[in-house]
This record gives sequence, structure tokens and C-alpha cells, in this order.
Amino acid sequence: MDETDRLRMFTERLERLERRSAALAETGATAEQRATREFTGEVDRGGITATVDASGNLLALDISQLSKRRHDGVTLGDALVEAVHKAEQAASEARSALTGDLGADLGVDLGDLFGDAKRFFEAGGGPHR
Repeated sequence: MDETDRLRMFTERLERLERRSAALAETGATAEQRATREFTGEVDRGGITATVDASGNLLALDISQLSKRRHDGVTLGDALVEAVHKAEQAASEARSALTGDLGADLGVDLGDLFGDAKRFFEAGGGPHR
């Protein structure tokens, strides 16, 4: 391999790195924007609404007066749990879509990457105390 071939290979690798860097910056901004989103789950024809953040943390529960009157305590509790689960599911689907988008932009399967990291730490390969 002569000097010209090595220079061409180096240039191609540098260009690939620059493209990935640009994609990473763009997807980082997208991820930050998506992280501030809120997700809702509704039951009882919208009379009960749960709101969670992108991580699935519960932010609010709204119960209409009609829903309070219409349900006994147990049924109302079940409906609240269902609304929270729906909101958490919406947040989970958004997270899955985000990791898929990020991986596609970077040319990496993030599910495999994170799975490898998880297996590494579960096997005791992580930092030692």
C-alpha cells in the first residue's frame, strides 16, 4: 500500500467520523427535545388522565367530578392504574422509537450495544469497589 492509498483511506475514515459526529449532535438535540415531552393515558372517556415524563415518572393524575361520582373506590383505583399504565406505555414506545432513530442515524444497533454493556456489568465486569 503506497502513500496515496493510505492518505485516501485516512481521508475516508475522517469523513465518516465527521458524518457520525454531525449525526450524533443532531440526534442529541432531538433526544433532549424528546426527553422534555410528557405522555398521557386516558380512561373513562377521558375522565381520568395520567401524565408521565419521558422516563415514565408520574407527573399528574386528573380525575373529573363525573368519574369520581360514577365509580366506587376500587373501580376508581383500577381506572387510575390503567391510566398510568397507558401513559407509561406511550413513554416506553417513544423511548424505543428514539433509540431506534439514534442507532439508525449513527449506523449502530443501540439495543445490541446497550445489551452488551448490561451483560458486561451483570457478569461483574464493571467498576470494582
